Amino acid sequence: MLLLLVPLVPLAGMWLFSTSITLGAATNLMDVKSGVDLFGKPAYDLVTQLQAERALSVRFVGSTGAQVELADQRAGTDAALAEFRRMTESEQARDAAGPLIRQHLTAVGKALEELPLGRAVVDTRQYDRVQILRLYSGIIDRAFGLYGSVSGLDDAELNRQATTVLALTEARELYARENALISAAVGLGPLTAAERAEAVRIIALQRRAHDTATRHLHPDDRASYQGVLDSAAYLRLRAIEERLADLTKPVPAVDAGQWAADYTTVDGRLYALESAAADRTISATMPAATAILLQLGLAGGVGLVVIVVLALVSLRVARSVIARINALRERALHVAGHSLPDVVARLRAGHTVDVDAEVPPPTAVEDELHELENAFAEVQRTAVGSAVQEATLRAGLNQVFLNIGRRSQLLLHRQLALLDAMERRVSDPQDLEDLYRIDHLGARMRRHAEDLVILAGAVPGRGWRHPVPLHDVVRSAVSEVEEFTRITVVPGQELSLRGRAVSDVVHLLAELLENATAFSPRDTNVLVSGQLLPNGYAVEIEDRGVGMPSAAVDEANARLADPPDFDPAHSSRLGLFVVARLAARHGIRVTLRPSPYGGLTAVVLLPRDLVVDGQSPLPQVTPAAPPAGALPAAPAAPAAEVPMKVDVISSDDPATPAELPVRAPQTHLAAPLRAEPVVPLRAGEPSGEKPPRPAERTRNFLTSLLAGAHRGRTAATVPAAPPNAADSPTVVPTPEEPTQ
Repeated sequence: MLLLLVPLVPLAGMWLFSTSITLGAATNLMDVKSGVDLFGKPAYDLVTQLQAERALSVRFVGSTGAQVELADQRAGTDAALAEFRRMTESEQARDAAGPLIRQHLTAVGKALEELPLGRAVVDTRQYDRVQILRLYSGIIDRAFGLYGSVSGLDDAELNRQATTVLALTEARELYARENALISAAVGLGPLTAAERAEAVRIIALQRRAHDTATRHLHPDDRASYQGVLDSAAYLRLRAIEERLADLTKPVPAVDAGQWAADYTTVDGRLYALESAAADRTISATMPAATAILLQLGLAGGVGLVVIVVLALVSLRVARSVIARINALRERALHVAGHSLPDVVARLRAGHTVDVDAEVPPPTAVEDELHELENAFAEVQRTAVGSAVQEATLRAGLNQVFLNIGRRSQLLLHRQLALLDAMERRVSDPQDLEDLYRIDHLGARMRRHAEDLVILAGAVPGRGWRHPVPLHDVVRSAVSEVEEFTRITVVPGQELSLRGRAVSDVVHLLAELLENATAFSPRDTNVLVSGQLLPNGYAVEIEDRGVGMPSAAVDEANARLADPPDFDPAHSSRLGLFVVARLAARHGIRVTLRPSPYGGLTAVVLLPRDLVVDGQSPLPQVTPAAPPAGALPAAPAAPAAEVPMKVDVISSDDPATPAELPVRAPQTHLAAPLRAEPVVPLRAGEPSGEKPPRPAERTRNFLTSLLAGAHRGRTAATVPAAPPNAADSPTVVPTPEEPTQ
């Protein structure tokens, strides 16, 4: 909608601009007419009265008469001044006055403030006639400035006519100054040198003003002005002016009566010419204003109609375009929110996606919007194709991981089998310890190989058909940790884990135990405990390390609750991803929380359907609501929660203190793990040979042996002391791995 309105906005702006210009011209004409009525006429009347008072004042300074006439004239001037102030200070005049008019009004007001002082000077005859003439002329010039400020017209022809009228008025004013000075002097003797010089200056200004004013006269007014110039009265006045201007000759004698009569005749005819020009100009303003308003109505009305029609057409087109754009927008949102995610989900699930079936075919191009739709379809096609390529690449990478993991598993199984054969032939404890270390490293390498298999989305090869005791599952996980001697396992209930989850739970616990030992000091222990809860069986792994920030804990818990796709950029957190993937496979809930010792506690909640009591699944427990008002009882301390000890069977011969204790094989193992599994013969092996003992069994046996050796060395180096629970060494659990 906004894009379609963009062309209309400049068009409306141009219409408003042209309308404002036309309206401004009409408003200007009306403003001039109003200004003449409010300011021009009062100023002109005031100038007329000031001119008469000036003539009488100049005559009064040089004679003893004209006192009564002067007083009457001053009364007339005061009346004109009062009317001028009433008109110019009215509310209507203040609203109509512009900045220029207000400026001239201020100048006129300051000049009129000098009028009482000038009258006092006249009464005391302190100034001569030239000074009195200049005093009144200054006030009149300010009034003419106001008169000229209201006659400015935007119309060129009307402005020229108004300027001509103003020039005629100023020329008459100079003629009046000449008459005031000459008529006052002719009755009292010849003009003084100063008066003659002032008269000659005024005559020159008056003639130039008339020449300028009559240059653009209307033809009718020009004929009237030419009649003035050809009249006998004007010629006699001009002859006297010529003799006065010739300074080489004495001041000519002037007949006062003849001068007054001739001046009155010429001034009357000039006033008639000025009035005719002014009336013609004023009368021309109203038709011009009417024509401008008519033009404004036609142009503005037609322009407005055009704009309205264009707006309606644009609105109709806009609705059609907006409907199509909205449809394209909904399609884009559907693709972004449903189609593409559905395609990605199907690709991750291993389904085949047909790009042509997912993307609509291109439509026939009729306009630009069809081109846009086809371009968007091409973008969708590219996106789906890229998703298919990425899924293919991811599947290939997963297959690479799976192949590497399977090959590594095969090699590690062969390595463990070789170690088993070597362990059968070796009886020296130190050699057995070294072999155990190699065996232990092989078990850890097998776990890392299984990580690759899990990354590929496959299931590791190890598995059990029958339930395995939970304490054996925990022992197996402990045995796959490098620093297993730092791990203390608290015995729990005699429960078992379903065979289908044993391998994954062992792997999961081993990863958590590996992290607990890796991120805690070597002189601290990692405590593992278990407890049956209404929602399942909880295994807690608590370390005393440096812990994690709360934000990092929250992020890790979010990843554990909803495992994301594997990102190679986060390969440093591979263990966390593996734990999340294994937990999601069996519905296990893994939660991290701060430990009271400053480290972390990992809580692994096994669902009840994975935990069995012997061979029977546990019954589902529904917690009952406590009685109203009853307080919850404090949890009882677990009975006999002591670290598991390694059972040692003494040999027939008493051992010396320096010798290591010897265990009877398999006497410490749980019943499900004592039986030897059936191992299929490989091609080429003789059927009469005894099957090799599984490497896990040998490794578990060596684990127990190394634990005993560790305790034996500790007992040999630490002096004997009275038994004390606080000082007794932590008993290391016997790691045990279930057989395949």
